[in-house]
Amino acid sequence: MKVLVLGASGLAGQAICKEARIRKYTVRTLARRNADILADVCDVGTLRDILKSEAPDVLVNCSALVDISMCETDPDLGWRINARPCATLAEWSRATGQPFIQVSTDHYYLEGGATAHKESEAVDFANDYAMQKFAGEAFALTAPEALVLRTSIVGIRGWPKPTFAEWAIANVRTNAKMTLFNDAYTSSIDVESFSRAAFDLLMLGARGLYNLASCQVYTKEAFVLEVAAQLGCTLDNANSGSINDTLMRRAKSLGLHVGRAEKLLGYKLPDLKEVVHSILNSEKGRSK
Repeated sequence: MKVLVLGASGLAGQAICKEARIRKYTVRTLARRNADILADVCDVGTLRDILKSEAPDVLVNCSALVDISMCETDPDLGWRINARPCATLAEWSRATGQPFIQVSTDHYYLEGGATAHKESEAVDFANDYAMQKFAGEAFALTAPEALVLRTSIVGIRGWPKPTFAEWAIANVRTNAKMTLFNDAYTSSIDVESFSRAAFDLLMLGARGLYNLASCQVYTKEAFVLEVAAQLGCTLDNANSGSINDTLMRRAKSLGLHVGRAEKLLGYKLPDLKEVVHSILNSEKGRSK
């Protein structure tokens, strides 16, 4: 099976490619740099040509502009990356009958604390990023063979700019001064577990909208404390704080109910301890 991965150099893209190769799939990568195909997903004409010439059996769209502040200051750019390409991918899927995975977000719930939100619940929009990703979902779902995955992924990317997990690990190890949000809830899943489950769902015939995340809703603070516990580090310079103190308005009740995905998968998705354990193992593997 031939898999084409868009946004292959990012956090999700790297893990999706790794998982596809483990499964002995033929992998082709597309990104603006460090990929088999160097292209910009904003270029609709080029994207259509690539889809036609590559003719993949499965397409996975990991391309995204996840910088929330940039999506606010340049909403046109955010739209052209986070939303518009999904219409082209859906067009390709409808024409060929081939499936594609659209990696979405969890930035849709403003209130509710530790609530685990189901796919059927109404969404709210705290910022342009959320609106762009929701529009991307809507475009994707016009294709019967689309699998749209709402998620929050954490892991090791290896770029100069650290991911949240990389930031947390570095600051825990150096006992750095940190403010940890105790009211920002998430159900972030390690990117390796996400990738395995994404392909499992696809192969099991899942189509439409699914939540794919940790089975546990926890705070950003709890994540960092779990990192510290598993590394055996003491945090003398960390204090609790509120996400409401940040300058930008953000959704803060981002828990996702994963019962629908777990029922089809036939196995339980990872909890917080398992998520952190996987991330630390991944970091250890990269350092060898």
